[in-house]
Amino acid sequence: MNHLFDIILPTYNNREELHACLLGLESQSIHDMRLLICVDGSMDGTMEFLDEYCSHTSMNIIVLQHPDGKNHGRNATRNLALPHVNARFVICLDSDAIPDPDFLEQHLCILEQGDCISAGDLTYVNAHKNHWAAYLHTRGKKRYPNMALIPFQYITTGNLGMPATFFIQLQGQDSAMRGYGGGDTEFAYRVHIAFNPNVYHAQLAIARSFMQKSINEALDQMEEFGSGNLRYIRAKHPEFTQLFNMNLVLGKGLQSRLIRVLLHPFLGSITEFLVKISPIGISIRLLPHAIMSRMLKGYQRIA
Repeated sequence: MNHLFDIILPTYNNREELHACLLGLESQSIHDMRLLICVDGSMDGTMEFLDEYCSHTSMNIIVLQHPDGKNHGRNATRNLALPHVNARFVICLDSDAIPDPDFLEQHLCILEQGDCISAGDLTYVNAHKNHWAAYLHTRGKKRYPNMALIPFQYITTGNLGMPATFFIQLQGQDSAMRGYGGGDTEFAYRVHIAFNPNVYHAQLAIARSFMQKSINEALDQMEEFGSGNLRYIRAKHPEFTQLFNMNLVLGKGLQSRLIRVLLHPFLGSITEFLVKISPIGISIRLLPHAIMSRMLKGYQRIA
């Protein structure tokens, strides 16, 4: 092993954000790292930018792309790094996120405790304006204090540290999942089954991003997830019964039927309307219903 961290950065048509991310990595308090930049068929001049950037940076960078140069989805793109990983730890980071200078240092504080997961998250700088960003700031691992043990479902690859052996032995993420959503959840489940590691909230390993999705775009993606990757994960891991409580939602009992009535698309559309016209503080309380309604609508569309 020649270095402490291999940092995997999948990127697709976000050259300017990628540049800001790289500048953040240049400023790290820990320099013992290598960047594996995985390009997913970008057509915005990313490859030309990287050629020029690599010619003058002191960072150790390997640029990878699919042999056909086309878009294959984030899972398959991140897996381009698999043959090259040989560090002690792997860091997964979204290429539109800017890490604070002590980002790697904070992950290392957790990872040195043993074979565990250091689960950071993205901090959205426009969460005070963007309803979707504000909602995400209230969910998942963000509800836990720093260094708290958290459920494995909160392993997400936008900001994540793990022993490199985890990523290698699992052969990365499921490349068959190309549509929106669920890639992290499926990977998290396999990590849990294979290694059952402690998962710590790395609240201080901060990576800052700007949320560009609108509520409409986010809910459309949740419907796409319901019709595609949600079905795929349930078929691949039928024993994963806690997956978005779908066993309960799709059950045959009275409670399940009542839940499906409450998630009917008509009621979901009313909630969506209220989400869009309400202040952020109210919207984020209504969004779980709108999300589950859209997810179920997508799931049932091809049932």
